[in-house]
Amino acid sequence: MTRADVVAAALGINPAILRNAEDLQILEGVVLEARADAFPEVDVNAFANRYQDPSFLNSPNIDQLPPEFTDFLKPLATSIYDASATVRQTLYSFRLGAAVRAAKLARTRGQEDLQRVRQAVALEAVLAYNAVLAARDELRVAEETVTYRQQQLDIARTRRAAGVATELDVLRSEVAIENAKVNVVRAQGALELSRANVNAVMLRPIDAPFEPAESLAFEAFDTPLDEVIRIALAERPEVRSVALTERIDQELVTIAKADKKPSFDFNGAYGWSVREPENFFDSRYSKWAFGVNVRWPLFDGFRTDGRVMQAEAKGRQTTQDRLALENRIRVEAKDAYERLVTAARVLTAADLNVTQARKAVELTQANFKYGAATIVDVADAQTALLVAELTRTQALWTHANARATLRYVMGRTVI
Repeated sequence: MTRADVVAAALGINPAILRNAEDLQILEGVVLEARADAFPEVDVNAFANRYQDPSFLNSPNIDQLPPEFTDFLKPLATSIYDASATVRQTLYSFRLGAAVRAAKLARTRGQEDLQRVRQAVALEAVLAYNAVLAARDELRVAEETVTYRQQQLDIARTRRAAGVATELDVLRSEVAIENAKVNVVRAQGALELSRANVNAVMLRPIDAPFEPAESLAFEAFDTPLDEVIRIALAERPEVRSVALTERIDQELVTIAKADKKPSFDFNGAYGWSVREPENFFDSRYSKWAFGVNVRWPLFDGFRTDGRVMQAEAKGRQTTQDRLALENRIRVEAKDAYERLVTAARVLTAADLNVTQARKAVELTQANFKYGAATIVDVADAQTALLVAELTRTQALWTHANARATLRYVMGRTVI
């Protein structure tokens, strides 16, 4: 699998990304909810009621009526059927526009947050992938060291059989090869652990087989630090998100202030109220009402002033958060950039050291065959080569990670 394959797999299944995607759906719902006040509310109401009301018999002056009249008074049960439609429409509100704008800004901020999480997951996947490549190279170096040690042991045994080497030379070679084998076991363990980490990033079983299709390689990065910082401050999703939060806070101040301003609503109702269902839709039994409601709070005990004060303070806090974030991004950019530059310099020196160390091993082994070098000289030359190759691998790994991190800091794709 390539880096792109690993990143794509991680982005498609990572729980943090999927959760943020659901957060975005919630924000879509918030936008719809905020827009609702701009549209009319229409309700249909209907009820049927059967009742009997003897209240006229309980009138205080009913005893003053003639008995022959009251004897005919008798409460009767009756039915009433009612159906109507009501409409409510906000004509104008100082709160409505700000609420809709704030909801849209929150939705955009949710998109930026999702992008931030995607970039973080992509970086995690790339760093895990690079760790596999580094572990694989370290295993290769350890296995090459075993090969060198085995060649050294074979030569020592041959020379011992010829009587030109001591038993101590053979023993040292045997100890050296066993130590090299231990390093191979350690490198194999590190490689398996790094593979497990990659599988974990992709939410695969940690023991699933994984073989990278790429290798650690140097890639030049020529963007100067000042440009890196400028791009980071312009492109990082976190910066755009906090800037959107500032704008949302401004709208929230407007919403809080709207509680002291008038609002205008239209209310209307139309329907029928009948005793007999067949009289429905008869204009004589229709009922209706229309009106405009104006509400202007004059004094609320300074409750609105308190809310405005809180909203304004929250906006100032967000501004400070933005300044702190921008400063942190500058430091992150500087750190990643210096790591990249340092790794490039170390890599240049390591390439030269590996070339020289290989030549030294070849010359020392040749001299050892002819008795011009000791077993210790060979071991020292091989150790120097091992250190040079490990240093080169570490420099390539550090450079690859710093390059990916720097692209992350800049808000770019990490591969």
